[in-house]
Amino acid sequence: MKKQYDLIVVGAGSGGLGASLAAHTIGLRVLLIEKNTQNVGGDCLNSGCVPSKAIIHLARQFAQGRRAQAFGLQVEGKADLAKVMAYVHQQQEVIRAHENADYLRRQGLDVVIGRAHFLDAGTLAVGDATYTAKRIVLATGSKPRPLGVPGSATAKLYSNETLFYDLKELPDHLLIIGGGPIGCEMAQAFRRLGSEVTIVDRGPRLLSKELPEFSAILEAQFEKDGIKILHEAEVSAFPAPTVAEVKFKDGSKLKVPFDAALVAIGRVVTTTGLDFDKAGIDVKDHKIVINEYLQTTNTRVYTAGDSTGLYYFSHGAEKHVRQLMRNFFVPFFRKKHSYRELSWVTFTEPEVATFGRSAKDLEKDGVAFETIHHSFKDDDRAVTDDYRYGKLVLYLSKKKWALGKRTILGGSMIAPGAGELIQELFTAQLAKLNTNVLFNKVYPYPVSSRINQAATNKVRQGDLTPFLKKVLGWLYRL
Repeated sequence: MKKQYDLIVVGAGSGGLGASLAAHTIGLRVLLIEKNTQNVGGDCLNSGCVPSKAIIHLARQFAQGRRAQAFGLQVEGKADLAKVMAYVHQQQEVIRAHENADYLRRQGLDVVIGRAHFLDAGTLAVGDATYTAKRIVLATGSKPRPLGVPGSATAKLYSNETLFYDLKELPDHLLIIGGGPIGCEMAQAFRRLGSEVTIVDRGPRLLSKELPEFSAILEAQFEKDGIKILHEAEVSAFPAPTVAEVKFKDGSKLKVPFDAALVAIGRVVTTTGLDFDKAGIDVKDHKIVINEYLQTTNTRVYTAGDSTGLYYFSHGAEKHVRQLMRNFFVPFFRKKHSYRELSWVTFTEPEVATFGRSAKDLEKDGVAFETIHHSFKDDDRAVTDDYRYGKLVLYLSKKKWALGKRTILGGSMIAPGAGELIQELFTAQLAKLNTNVLFNKVYPYPVSSRINQAATNKVRQGDLTPFLKKVLGWLYRL
């Protein structure tokens, strides 16, 4: 006999927890299915955001200690990786206290542990039990993309899923394969903990989805840290378990010895094991086929989080859940998916943060805009805290009749704490506030966020034409 629910959610990561708890809070009958107890919390808690940010936190302390040597402090030695990982796991357990199956059941949520698969368009089975619901949300996540080159099966390789558990000693030389956010974050963290680090990047620059000038700034900081970067290169083979053969775009090759290697070359959506064919759910190019409403080819089944294949952010899952819940309850005015209401951060030092619409997106849609480039070179807080290399790029609506009255369309920042600093700008974008709001705000001196006011004030200065200056002078004298 099938057990009936209003909503079934498969996967207890960020998307699954968000969807099931939101629907449960509203009063719907909800079932959450997760294949393994230890997977509750998903990639973010177990092998992504939480452990990586914990290790970055400790690595930052090592970096600060070394910088203090210039002022008399004496520092030596490397990190004790066992103690570092013990701290990481301890912080995970703090969060796991409210992200586990028993806790969720105490909140009144039905939770089943086991591997789910479809029997038909609206029925799921877990073991001998069957379940059906008006709607089903797939929040089944993604997996690290495997390298798959000769010798990789015997090489000393780690992914983000194994790094924080299986790596027992700090490697003398850590090889990072991939120049994206995960690769960059872990490269800097392990360099600061005491490892020699080499990044093998297939593109011409790190963080290829960010602004080229920001990539250059980050790479300059990495070089100061002593991180070696091999661009336009790929690992083509492992002739030995701790030797990588690196092939460059020009055809030349280099052998790089290492003690451990982190593979960070992307993610692959989980599409196997659920019998999608029985449910009428199409898969193409290893991704679940969805429309602008996150709906699969089975109109009863939706996706959230990494399973959408749109982007691999934990807060992206939160965005999907909000969209789904809104559309479930306001079906006649459904909202389409959009990147315009998203921000993201690479947690290196400096941080690279981006929000809203890009110049490419605006140009594609024919939106008139102007670009503001603002350097931190003369910012007082950047001077005192030694990050004058920072930059802020903003995309603003074209000139209005009122002085400085523009709306923020999107932007990017590179600076320490950029992920926090841009949130004010992101809020202004979402609320469609004009730049005069920031101009009229009085910031305590010298908070870092004064940079936002300084950048947006440039539009006012540009609007002060000779004619307007004459008018203002006449009004003052009047």
